[in-house]
Amino acid sequence: MIAKVSQRKPWADWAEEPTFDLNGESLRAGLALLWRAYLCAQDTGVNVWEFALRTGRLYASGTTASDLGWMLTKGFAEHGEETSGYDEPHRSFSRSVGYFFNNHTCLILTPSGAALAEHVFRETGRSPQATLAALAAVAETAALANVPHPAYETNEAPSSALKPRWDTTRRELSLAGSIVKRFRVPARNQETILSVFEEEGWAEHIHDPLPITQEIDAPTRLHDAINRLNRCQINPLLRFHGDGKGTGVFWELSQPEMLA
Repeated sequence: MIAKVSQRKPWADWAEEPTFDLNGESLRAGLALLWRAYLCAQDTGVNVWEFALRTGRLYASGTTASDLGWMLTKGFAEHGEETSGYDEPHRSFSRSVGYFFNNHTCLILTPSGAALAEHVFRETGRSPQATLAALAAVAETAALANVPHPAYETNEAPSSALKPRWDTTRRELSLAGSIVKRFRVPARNQETILSVFEEEGWAEHIHDPLPITQEIDAPTRLHDAINRLNRCQINPLLRFHGDGKGTGVFWELSQPEMLA
């Protein structure tokens, strides 16, 4: 468990302090994503850690390591390193202390953090959707120009973070460190499509890679696989669609409002 900070003040008291910037875009971006995950957990009745977000996803939205450290210190968030494997029914974590983040570090909002997020987005007049839409435009512009995104406190350009990754060993599809889908049971057609996208460097379009069978015609089989790829995403960050001819597959980032 994370070490508790003694005499920790409620979020409303921090909001009164002159050094506290509720309108900071980087902070709001992280809150928007973490609050979304928190609400999804509340709605489905599962442990909030099932919807924990990796730091890579938060960095891609505009959040900085300093923002994350601030939320942890104030008790608005908790963090841990994911230890679960692809064949486990639930995600598992080793709770972290301190301020060291790596690719496996995930964060969740605490109840006080959720209260802060509700205050920020419901009382300050700007929705989390608008915040993330604006940041997504900045990230896309930076990627096209091949320049570093200001959210990153490294020299790494963000273009790689805007492409998905399919891990065949763990059978996980991710985007910027956030898990999009995790396959618990074999899904040959879906996994074949993802493997080809990975081999092609996530080109915009690939031709139908599924093997020919006598049981179902190719366009119907491909259409079914695409629909299944879009269903049950842990974090709905990607959308797959056909080429209108039943002969290929496209992928794209979900609309900004879906990221909130």
